[in-house]
Amino acid sequence: MPLRKIAVCVKQIPLIEDASFDPVTKTIRRDGPAVIGSFDLNAVIYAVELAQKTGAETVAITMGPPQAQSSLLETLAMGIDRAVHLQDRAFAGSDTLATARALALWLKREACDLILLGKYSLDAETGQVGPEIAELLGIPQITGIRNLSVNGDIVRAERESDEGTEDIECPMPALLTCAERAKRPPPLRPAALEAAKSKPLATVSAAQLSDNPSQFGFAGSPTWVQEVQAQQAPTVQCKLIDAADAQNAASQAVAELERLGALDATVRHRRRIAARVRKPVRGKDVWVVCEENLEHEITRGSLELLSAGDELASRLSSALVAIGFPAAMGRHARLLAGYGADRIVILDHDALAARRPESIAEAIAQLVAERQPWGLLLCASELGRDWGPRLAARLGLGLTGDAIGLELDTESRLVALKPAFGGNIVAPILSKTYPQMATVRSGVLELAQPEPAREAGIETIRPILSAPRSRLIDAKSLLDPSIVPLEGSAVVVGIGAGVGKDGVERVKQFARTIGAAICATRRVTDMGWLPRQLQVGLTGKAIEPQLYFAIGIRGAPNHVIGIKRARTVVAINNDPEAPIFERADLGMVADWEQILPALEDALRMRQAGLQSADPERA
Repeated sequence: MPLRKIAVCVKQIPLIEDASFDPVTKTIRRDGPAVIGSFDLNAVIYAVELAQKTGAETVAITMGPPQAQSSLLETLAMGIDRAVHLQDRAFAGSDTLATARALALWLKREACDLILLGKYSLDAETGQVGPEIAELLGIPQITGIRNLSVNGDIVRAERESDEGTEDIECPMPALLTCAERAKRPPPLRPAALEAAKSKPLATVSAAQLSDNPSQFGFAGSPTWVQEVQAQQAPTVQCKLIDAADAQNAASQAVAELERLGALDATVRHRRRIAARVRKPVRGKDVWVVCEENLEHEITRGSLELLSAGDELASRLSSALVAIGFPAAMGRHARLLAGYGADRIVILDHDALAARRPESIAEAIAQLVAERQPWGLLLCASELGRDWGPRLAARLGLGLTGDAIGLELDTESRLVALKPAFGGNIVAPILSKTYPQMATVRSGVLELAQPEPAREAGIETIRPILSAPRSRLIDAKSLLDPSIVPLEGSAVVVGIGAGVGKDGVERVKQFARTIGAAICATRRVTDMGWLPRQLQVGLTGKAIEPQLYFAIGIRGAPNHVIGIKRARTVVAINNDPEAPIFERADLGMVADWEQILPALEDALRMRQAGLQSADPERA
């Protein structure tokens, strides 16, 4: 079957740096210029390129207020054939599921072979609309793609995974979400923008999609937002250390870090997991879906979720249930029980072993319908973001994506704290539906003190599932196993473009010596010096280590947003005007190649002294 029609969903968003919080109305001011997000721009470029090769028709669609039409004109100027604007006051207040429902109703009529959109939008950062549309249309998905090819009715794409890449293929019709920087948008020329005004651009109302307006807007949204909270940037006074003498500067830096408590890796007063095994209570149990990495280890994010789930279950007087797949997850039973699981449910099926999102969503949906938990918590990993929204759409559930905190309100409802606009605001989100769902970032929840003696009952279920529509061809890791994983690391070394390509390995060696993880700025990953899985910033990860070393990092807002929650920041840069010093607690204006060896020696000597004084202290 040839590729005949391609749809591209785009969203107009404000520039993150121009969005501001109104403390009176408790809303976001969106008075500044608005743009198509960088992820959606990639989708437009892919659609135009595929159309040029295959002769397929292209159509762009957006849902939004009247001013969103300017984004559609931009897509037409880039080469899209026609555009559709879903515009109606009935759409106001739509959450991700209500948005996906409106888009899916229109897309179903168009019978598109491919649907493309960005991995997520930079204002909300949920990544949910794409998979929810795919579920509502009953078609396969490939999320976070970096390249794709079409052969007959088969689409094959390489997608970003948590540790590297996966090659996946599926039949059309299919939905693809695009990673950032997969393509670079061409400059828009005035002549092209003028010509775009003559191309077809239709406006569609809610009544034209359905005679049931309750599907849209606030009424059709299973989640709702409490009072939005502004997040103030930390007030930091950078203490500059004279770096003329590298050894002396390193000694001063270590002494200052000692004073700040930034080098004390001992975690005190960790909450202990409940020793007593709790009994399940229908409608009140907390479920945590646990994940393995490619080394078949339980991820740090899963253990953090179990730690939080243990506290929730104790307060609700219910049980904590760990859900795992495939069957081999059973080998982690003692670890899961130690972190609070009262019961462990293993789902055993070949499609789950291949981690196909449609199969995972189908299996979990069957279990949820049968046992009706109170809450369902997932890691905000590439895997969790892949299948979680499909499950929410399948069951009509509210889902808060990428939460950084979990609370209970006075009515024992789950309140998920969701950052947006690059972390400039936090929105407490509640769900109107049960189970209440949330995906949660790794590294933001406290890891509890496990109870090694705890035991949990294990149950294996072999679900009957439909044949998966997508197929995993190959998976590979791009991460260096000799370095501490970034996920949940207390100490992180950031690598900026100032290090230079040849300096990356030297900085990595520094991280190995001090037992730290590494991350990178966007420029570093764009140049291919480090994998994108290590990118921290607006379009990468957000981290909150106890100690962060910024090596050769200028400190652009895109990156600083990702380290907003870091407790202590040390910056080394040879430019005294570098913005990173405005975020750093300690700064050294120097060539990193001179300072880093001295700092490495000073930290190594401190560690040796601690071990000599107390052999059991790490």
